[in-house]
Amino acid sequence: METVEKYHYGLAVGQLREEAIKLHRARYSEVGFLQEDEQDPYELNSLYIIAQNHNVNKTVGVTRLIFKALLELPTIENFSIYDLELKKLQKLEKNCFAEVSAFTKMPQHEVGMDIIRTVFQYSLQHAITHWICCIDERVYKYLNRVFGPVFKVIGEPQVYLGSVTIPCVLDIPAGTPIFKQTKPKLYDFLFIYENQIMEVSK
Repeated sequence: METVEKYHYGLAVGQLREEAIKLHRARYSEVGFLQEDEQDPYELNSLYIIAQNHNVNKTVGVTRLIFKALLELPTIENFSIYDLELKKLQKLEKNCFAEVSAFTKMPQHEVGMDIIRTVFQYSLQHAITHWICCIDERVYKYLNRVFGPVFKVIGEPQVYLGSVTIPCVLDIPAGTPIFKQTKPKLYDFLFIYENQIMEVSK
C-alpha cells in the first residue's frame, strides 16, 4: 500500500527553528547561493515557517519573513528601487511589511503552495499588508501564471545570487479582489482558513 505523506505547517521555534535555518543554508549552498561558511545577516531578524513531514519527523520545506527597517531589507538594499515605489513603501507603518525570502524545499515533497498559504494566514492574522521580495525571473513568470498579476515590479531586475532576479512587492489588500475574481479556487485555498489560529511548531 502506498504511504500517505502527512505534513504539518507552522512557525518554527526552538530546535525546529535551527532545523529550518539548516535546511535553508544547505539547499542554498547546493545551488551556489550561499557559501558554506558565509554568514547570513538576516537570520536573527527572521521568522521561519516550515513544512514538517510527520512520517519521518523531518523539516522538508521552509521560508521566512524578515522584519527589519525598510531600507535594511535585502531587496531594498541590493536593488535599484524606483523612486516612486520607494516613497510608497516608506509611507507604510513599520509593522505592516516584511520581506519574504529563503523559500526552498526538499525534492519529492510538494509542499510549496501550502507553505505560501501558511505565510498568507500568518500575514492576515498579524496585519502584514505588504510582502517585499526578489524573485528569479523564471519563478516570477510562474507566479504570474499561478497567482495572476499581483506581484508588482518595484525596481530594476539584476543578477542576484546567480540569476536574473526581479524586485517585487505584493500588496495583499489590493491583490485579494484579484484573487477572488480571477483565481477563485486559489482564493479559497489561501484565505478559507484565515480565521484559524496558526499552530506553532516546537
